[in-house]
Amino acid sequence: MLAFTTACGPLAGDETGTAQTKASSSTAAKPAATAIPNGVEKLPTAEILNRARQATGSARFLRVRAQAEEDGERYKIDFRYAGKTKATGWFSQDAQRVEITRIGKVVYLSGNWAFWVSAGGKSAAQEFAGKHVKSTVKNPDFKEIAIFADRSALLTEALKAMHGWEKGEEGKVGTIPTTVLTASTGDRLHVATQGRPYVLLLDGGPGNSIEYLGYEQPVTIKAPPAGSVVDLPN
Repeated sequence: MLAFTTACGPLAGDETGTAQTKASSSTAAKPAATAIPNGVEKLPTAEILNRARQATGSARFLRVRAQAEEDGERYKIDFRYAGKTKATGWFSQDAQRVEITRIGKVVYLSGNWAFWVSAGGKSAAQEFAGKHVKSTVKNPDFKEIAIFADRSALLTEALKAMHGWEKGEEGKVGTIPTTVLTASTGDRLHVATQGRPYVLLLDGGPGNSIEYLGYEQPVTIKAPPAGSVVDLPN
């Protein structure tokens, strides 16, 4: 079982409205790197993990798309990242959905009616539905949700509960060859063996996966329209 759901408390469409991607979606699965073999599969398992984290963390642009099932509930996310502190995307938990945009330490949240009812009751839904609530990454009320806008924390959260990694088989994600690391939990991590050793896929079994794609495909992340923003105290 993937661990990213512990951070929170539809893999359909990219309609965040605050990101403008400058690359065709048909090339989204292809890291923007040379196809020269990198030899990472020859390294010890711990070093493969280390290099994969470093490569993924150093990418200027990145997209993360995931889905998971836990205790009968379905979770999905789709986020794009520009640098270390800019991100935009959405998170859903069954009928609840919230769009999140982070620019520096500022975070904007725009949830649907079900999200706000769950977060603060009908009064919160009446006040905030259709708005972009402005806060910061330090706001304890939104800390668990804001983690999705922090790509380093998200990868750490996804991997921290897993241990006993072993390497062995070769794999492929799209057209990119990979080396596959398997955790004692059964989760399988695909690391690219061509170009930079990016993390490409964390496969937790049917209905549970985290995809890392859109490497170095530029995206412009903007704040929502000022007229739709509601400031909250931190």
